[in-house]
Amino acid sequence: MKPEAPSIKSLVFTWLILVALHFSILGAALLPIGFFKMPLILTMAVVQTALVMIFFMEAWHGGKLLRFFAVAGFFWLMIQFILVAADYTTRMWH
Repeated sequence: MKPEAPSIKSLVFTWLILVALHFSILGAALLPIGFFKMPLILTMAVVQTALVMIFFMEAWHGGKLLRFFAVAGFFWLMIQFILVAADYTTRMWH
């Protein structure tokens, strides 16, 4: 039996959330909030990535193998974020 695909209404709602998050990231980049800017923007980017994986890649309705590889890809994406953050925080800015 094939799992039920997400409805058009849920996809449009998810897209609107992604657009709002995108403009929130752009707005947060211009705010003078100091240290909290990077974690805030990265958190919003992780939420965007999770929404795309769950709804548009249909990982929520997929089988166990698809979910496993989606989680593995998300895991490697988090490793990349951590390595970029480590490079950014330890670089000497003269």
